[in-house]
Amino acid sequence: MSEQPPTNGQTAGANDDVPVSVGKSDTTRTPEPTPELLRRDAGDVQGQHVAMERSGAESIKADRVTMESSGAQSMTTKSAQLEKSGVVQLHAERAVLHDSGAVIVQSEEVRLVNSQAVVVGAAKIESEGTLKAGILGTGEIKSQGSVSGILLSAGKIEAEGGVNATFTPPAAAAFGAAFAVTLLLLGRLLRRVFQQERGR
Repeated sequence: MSEQPPTNGQTAGANDDVPVSVGKSDTTRTPEPTPELLRRDAGDVQGQHVAMERSGAESIKADRVTMESSGAQSMTTKSAQLEKSGVVQLHAERAVLHDSGAVIVQSEEVRLVNSQAVVVGAAKIESEGTLKAGILGTGEIKSQGSVSGILLSAGKIEAEGGVNATFTPPAAAAFGAAFAVTLLLLGRLLRRVFQQERGR
């Protein structure tokens, strides 16, 4: 496949949808092709290192992803670094979010800097500032601020601020059991009322 001449440091194949530039690998620092999105949107993006700036993508699969002021529907990667960006589903070995947001984060290690997520499942979570999430499931949390969530399940928590969880797993189980009993009693009561109405 013939290549077009480089434009603004980017090289792209004649039939490629995503421009490719030359980046450096994480470990060997050798040059490698890097899909690069700058102020544009794409569907599915794949590559060893994907770099995005003021862009969007449906799905991303890569060893390493860096995003700035960008967004993605889903992302699967070994290493993700987001700055002022958002993602719906993020699966990574290591993820760092600066001033960013995510709906679901599943990772071995997550570092949140002034960022929020709805659901976080990770072996280890580190946070600068207040850690806010809907559901937190982790083995260890280290936070320079407070930790707050609706449902919190953690083996170890180190927080310079307070820890505020609406439900812990035992409390959630108790609430679920009490709610089920309440529905059962309410159902019986309604059946009696309807039977009495029919008998009249």
